[in-house]
Amino acid sequence: MSRDRVIRTALWASVALNLVGVVLFTPAALGSSAELMSIPAPRFWVAQVGITIALFAGVYGWLAMQREIDRPLLLVGALGKLAFFGLVLAYWLAGDLPGRIVPQAAPDLVLGSVFIWWLRSDRRQAPAFFSLPAV
Repeated sequence: MSRDRVIRTALWASVALNLVGVVLFTPAALGSSAELMSIPAPRFWVAQVGITIALFAGVYGWLAMQREIDRPLLLVGALGKLAFFGLVLAYWLAGDLPGRIVPQAAPDLVLGSVFIWWLRSDRRQAPAFFSLPAV
């Protein structure tokens, strides 16, 4: 499978994953039952998180449709996905989230890793200040 196909598939998978997140957050943000939420939260904060998730879904879809993928914007998406997984893991380790949440956040870890792989795999296409350092 080509690099282009891998990244575009990962971007569309991110759109779908984020839309699932929006569906999970919307009822609680509107004051309905929040049974699917892992922890109780004020409606305003749930709405803010839902808006951010929806915004990222739009960005991932926009990136997937571009002829040339904007590398800095993809890096922001990768960092967002990896940070979300990191937060879930940290709060689970602290005892603030149930263990069942960690596997549910694993797709963000996988997709964020794919984004980083793509960004690192051909750094010749990007200006030096956007390239990630070799490990």
